[in-house]
Amino acid sequence: MAPETRTAHRPFPVLTGLGGLLRGELTRWFGRRGLVHLVVWTVGIQGLLYWDAVAEKDPFPDWRGFDLLIHLWWIAGPLAAIGIAQNALIEERHNDTAAWVLSKPVSRSSFLISKIISDAGGIILLGVLLQAAIARWWLPETDPAIGLPIPAPDQGRYLTVVGIISLVVFLFVAMTVFLATIIPWRGPVAGIGLLLWVLVWTAPWGWIEEYTIGGLMTGEIQGGTMKPIAEYLVFETPLEPTSSVLWTAIAAVAFTIAGALVFRREQF
Repeated sequence: MAPETRTAHRPFPVLTGLGGLLRGELTRWFGRRGLVHLVVWTVGIQGLLYWDAVAEKDPFPDWRGFDLLIHLWWIAGPLAAIGIAQNALIEERHNDTAAWVLSKPVSRSSFLISKIISDAGGIILLGVLLQAAIARWWLPETDPAIGLPIPAPDQGRYLTVVGIISLVVFLFVAMTVFLATIIPWRGPVAGIGLLLWVLVWTAPWGWIEEYTIGGLMTGEIQGGTMKPIAEYLVFETPLEPTSSVLWTAIAAVAFTIAGALVFRREQF
């Protein structure tokens, strides 16, 4: 009777070992990797915001203040997600550590999901949430060398923007890890990820604006137009199209599930 009782209370087998794998993956972000990202993100984003605020000649004439912050997030977030997540599986395969980890009582789905959550979580924490808090603290207090002072954005709208940017990071991490389950080389994985990023940014077809995050992020790569999400924050316009947020969340979940299904069939 005792063995039957233990079996009845076993965790969902698809996610066996997820807690332990997550602890191991997240621990890496509390060491050298986390410190490097903390310095790079803070110096990069806050440094560029400060340069734009104090420069006698505006270095970013098409973006300013929190509009510039959103633009920097849109560039750095997906690039960081693609750069980090492309190694989530490929490096493990090349070093033969994936086979060793999977020889333990953990499921393949847990192995892949732990990679997505830890990589996305590290970027979101250090590159989005922390930078949002720092910018919200000092940017409205500055006296810009050019133009009017930068007003503090509405708190609710600001949190909404931060949430959407976090969703974008999660999407690109999940998408890149999925690509790595079907393509065993870094170059093609990164290349496809970058191509999709540019397509979403430029939105050459109308359905991209309707069904992807491009509806809020689309604009000319060289500047000249304000992103809809920036207009929502700075000018307090309605957030449109909201369908792009919903479909982005669905795509992020779909890439995660698809990656887990493909990875479960991989031979080591």
